[in-house]
This record gives sequence, structure tokens and C-alpha cells, in this order.
Amino acid sequence: MSKKFRVAIIGTGMIGSTAHAPAWSALPDDVELVATADILPERAESVAAGFDIPNHYGDPQKMLDEIQPDIVSVCTPNCYHKPLTIAALKAGAHVLCEKPIAPGYADAKEMYDVAESVGRELFITQTARFSGDSFAAKEYASKGMLGDMYYAETATLRRRGIPKWGVFHMKEHNAGGPVYDIGVHALDMLIWVMGNPKVVAVSGQTVLKFGNKDENLATSLFDSGADAGLLFEPRPYDYHEFDVEDFASGYMRLENGGSLVLRTSWAANVQQGAGSTFILGTEGGLMWDPLRYISNQGRYMADSTPHVPSGPGKAFAGHYQYMAHAVRVLRGEEEKIVKREEVLNVIRALDGLYASAEVGHEVQID
Repeated sequence: MSKKFRVAIIGTGMIGSTAHAPAWSALPDDVELVATADILPERAESVAAGFDIPNHYGDPQKMLDEIQPDIVSVCTPNCYHKPLTIAALKAGAHVLCEKPIAPGYADAKEMYDVAESVGRELFITQTARFSGDSFAAKEYASKGMLGDMYYAETATLRRRGIPKWGVFHMKEHNAGGPVYDIGVHALDMLIWVMGNPKVVAVSGQTVLKFGNKDENLATSLFDSGADAGLLFEPRPYDYHEFDVEDFASGYMRLENGGSLVLRTSWAANVQQGAGSTFILGTEGGLMWDPLRYISNQGRYMADSTPHVPSGPGKAFAGHYQYMAHAVRVLRGEEEKIVKREEVLNVIRALDGLYASAEVGHEVQID
């Protein structure tokens, strides 16, 4: 029997405690959770106790030095992904880093460069790829059933779904709002299905309309993407701290002559879940939720809905599939699904969106 990988988690907030910890725990034959670390030691201790993890730390570097884990999940706000990921890589661990990889292409590239220099794997948890619909869509596209994919669009729109359990809404810690929280998932999945065409120009807009106001609305943590049943000690929320965008859109030109539109919001006057995702191709098209293949059959236009096997029916199901995939990659049983060049293409596109929004016109991406 192959040895178990010893896994540690840095950052025990919502995503660390409700996605990474339970997903790793679901692989008892392959991994052993050995430590948690958080700048809030009491939170690291609480999560460790909740998952029977033997060690907990208030200092991530001390944890790396003493525990020397085989794999580290980095689940902190994204402004801290780079230093903690590099520290874990240099300590000899493979790393699963939450999305986005970092708030900027230069930092992202450095993280991958360090991973390659020390001979360790860097996984970025772009879990929107890890669903039955996403894998089926990728197969349709890869087999040429769409033909020339010349336009795509994706929208992840919440009516009132601002994360109110951590520091997502503070630029100091997370650099951006829904673009970095949910937009990055949608864009990554779509560009992956399309074969990773390079984004060469972006015209973007970011706005703040609702997040810095007290609307006194009845909302829930579930509305903003949290599994409230597993959440540990939410941080008190103060709308005065909100200084990121709550809506963004971007028109992206692709190197192959195609184009793509991204829209994403935490707060907008729109029906919850009203966003749409689709790809237009010369031989067929794809639409999501549910996944449908749009094409012609002889003289007639026809739509088909594939019967896609469903994944685990639980919160953060993509994380469960991603962690199992990472183990298989490390055992040499399959190739990585989320690759360096794809992650860097996406983060460069988001750099372009923010840069365009700041200057008020389209920007070229070098």
C-alpha cells in the first residue's frame, strides 16, 4: 500500500474549514491531516479539534518547520497566497492554493517558478472545472463538436450575496471583490473548455453601488456561497470596511480572433442565479444550467441535453474531486487538469480587466 500523504492547512476560515478539511478527510486511505495553522490560534485549534487533527499553530512557518508536511493547503485571503505558498514549497511540500492564485500575474508566475525550481507541484483550486457538466463540455469541445469557437459569455450574478464572514470585502487582504471570488471560477472554466486561447486585450468596468451601504436586508451566509452549517466563528462584518467592487464586467479579445464576455456581481438588482454561460461555435454551441448542446440535425435545428453523471451531493463538491485528483497526480496516475499556462492566462486577463477599469479604455495584454 502506498504511503499516506501528511497534509496541513494554512488558513482555517470558511474555505479551509468547510471545503479543504472535509475534502481531505474524505480520503483516509491516501492522506492524513496532521496540522492546522492560522494567525488566529484559537481558530486553528477549533478546526483541529473539529476534524481530529493532532497539531495546531498560530505561526504557519513554525508549523512548516516542525511538522514538515507532504502537502499544504493554502486557504488564506489571496494577498497572502504568494508568501505562504513559497514558504511551503521551500519547506518541501506540494501546495494546493486557493483561487485566485495571487492578485497579479507577476506574483503568480513567481509562485510557479519556485515550485518548478524545488521540484514540487503547485495546484490552484479552480474547482469549477471539477463537475460533470464541465468535463462533458470539455469533451464536446475537444472532439470538435463545436467547430470554431468564436464567442463565449459567462455571468455569475448574486442579488445580494456579499461574503460577510471574513475579509473578502477589504482590498488590503483580498485585492478585489467578486472578480477574484466567483468571476475567476467562471472565467477559468470557460477558457479551459475553449482550449485556453490567449487573452490579448480587455475592456473592463468595475463599480461599487451597494457594498458600502447598510440596506438592512434580511440575507443569509448561504446567499453568499457559504455552507453555514459548517462555518466556524464568522468574523463580525462592517460595511464601512467595504472598498472593493461589487460588480464588474469585461469584454476580452482572444488571440484566435474570438471574444469573451465576463460579468460578475456580489450585489445587483437581478434575480438570484440569473447569470448565463454559453459558447458559440460554427458546428454547435453549448449552454449551461442545465448543460445543452445546440446544433442542427439535417434540415432541423435541434437541442440535446446529455445525461451527465452527477458528483457528490454536498457543499464544495468540486473540492472533494480536486483533492482526489491531486493525490492521483502525485502518485503518477494522471496528468494535472489545472495547468500553469492556463492559470497564468486567466490571471493576466483579470489584471487587464482591472487595468482597463482604472484607465477607462481597452488595454492590450503583453
